[in-house]
Amino acid sequence: MLIIAESAFNHNGDINYLKNLAIVAKNAGADYFTIQIYDTDEFCDINYSKYQICKEVELQQEDWLEFFKFCDEKGIELIPCVLDLKSFVFSYDCGFKLMKIHATDILNIPFLTEIARHDCKFLLETQCATVRDINISLSILKNKVEVLFHGFSDYPTKFIDQNLRSLDFIRKKWPEFKIGFADHTLDTTGIPLMALAKEVDYLEKHITLDRENGNYDWQVSLEPEEYTEMVNSIREYEVTLGQEWKHPRPAEAVYRDIMYKKYLEKNSGLKVMRSDGGKDYYEYIMSSYDKNKIIATIIARLKSSRLTRKVMLPFKNDLLLFDLMKRLETSKKLSKIILTTSYLEEDKELVDEAKKRNLPVYSGHPLSVIDRMLDMAEAEKAGAVVRITGDNPFTDPEILDIMAGLYLEYELDYVRANNLPFGVSAEIFSTSYLYRLYNKMENPYQTEYLTWFIMLDDTARKGCVNVKFYNPDLKRVNYSVDYQEDYDRCLEVMSKIPKDDFANITIKEIVENSDFSSLVDLEKSIKLPEAKSITFKEYFDRLDNMDYVIKVPYEF
Repeated sequence: MLIIAESAFNHNGDINYLKNLAIVAKNAGADYFTIQIYDTDEFCDINYSKYQICKEVELQQEDWLEFFKFCDEKGIELIPCVLDLKSFVFSYDCGFKLMKIHATDILNIPFLTEIARHDCKFLLETQCATVRDINISLSILKNKVEVLFHGFSDYPTKFIDQNLRSLDFIRKKWPEFKIGFADHTLDTTGIPLMALAKEVDYLEKHITLDRENGNYDWQVSLEPEEYTEMVNSIREYEVTLGQEWKHPRPAEAVYRDIMYKKYLEKNSGLKVMRSDGGKDYYEYIMSSYDKNKIIATIIARLKSSRLTRKVMLPFKNDLLLFDLMKRLETSKKLSKIILTTSYLEEDKELVDEAKKRNLPVYSGHPLSVIDRMLDMAEAEKAGAVVRITGDNPFTDPEILDIMAGLYLEYELDYVRANNLPFGVSAEIFSTSYLYRLYNKMENPYQTEYLTWFIMLDDTARKGCVNVKFYNPDLKRVNYSVDYQEDYDRCLEVMSKIPKDDFANITIKEIVENSDFSSLVDLEKSIKLPEAKSITFKEYFDRLDNMDYVIKVPYEF
């Protein structure tokens, strides 16, 4: 949650006071400092009851320029709240691309229409606003709005008037926007922490150097120590929110093993009880699975944004995905090939197309690939499961069979093939290992990065087929269809092979007809969990140098 320290009129027209206030806000831990910029004669009529107050505390443009320079030097992030068009243009010309629109302007249609023409984003306050008011404003500003702010400018706001459930309504009504809450109380824990629990993106709170000085807005302004206390409290409790999934935290893993009862084979029969030995439920049922039963799960969805509907593009004899599935049917080791997609409506077309061809299909969790794989392994009582992504059409059944042989002979947890073109190697997991890996993961929804988690796991028995080829750049040839140029590259290599049936094209023919003039850039980044990344060079090196129990060569 980002915290905005609101100065409002608290500076009383004193630029030096405002500078001190900005420093105090930064030191207290606020992420942003917001100021109200206005020209009194543009902001209000001379007959307005508070005209004289506005005039007294108004800062001139030269004052603001001095203040902007000061904040820039001190590393203080500013958000101007512009109260009239002249002040907006001034702030925009000063380079501000994120500004706040006060609730007083939510129905100021000429103002909104003009500022919407500019290249910037807005925090939109909604104090006292109805849904109709907000909709009118949004119809003009559209995607210029970054955050919708809820709050009530009663100084101080009574608890009964906070109406925090409005935050839930705003999130459901306008899910495309971030949510902000303007808290106009002196509470440093309860209300701010309730806002945190509501998972607002921004919390705004007034700040003052000293309430005793009676500066404007003192009634709802926290003093420096109070502001620091509030920020520290929020940061302390922020970690308690965790993540939006239900899965054991890393610290729970040990307790799970202790707490959960074990399955024990006794002379008197099966017993389920606390024990330091025995097997947990999954280990117990998976021990009965047929080790020789190896199923292939083809992971595919229709969500791709880089190349729309890529797995449904025309390929050799059929659509890309179904050419791949037909090709895999030539494997001698695979017991079953199953398309595993999501249960979302957007992927129903995949399911329907598979059923037309009488192909096995399963619709599972949209985000967790490993959940889908485990679901299929359990349903089929398979000893091992192969992960093949549906946009890798050249996945080779001959090499898969060699991998399967390694898995069986050496009782491996994991097997892959190295030094093949990028996007050609599949991965074999023993079902029991896949289950152990699943339990150890902090976030099962990140399993598109499954290979990365394997690289980090030094407990698994791993094996690989090590492809030998005269050109060491073979691994940099890309046949994983992610962009139009990848698709075109696959079509081009197929055009060079004089065979009508895609299933009969060999990996040797694909490799020998590959174009080595366009290779994966070794310095290009691969995305990893938690917004991390590594280069392709490091990725390839890690694959080559994992602690393999067995490596077998394969030569063309």
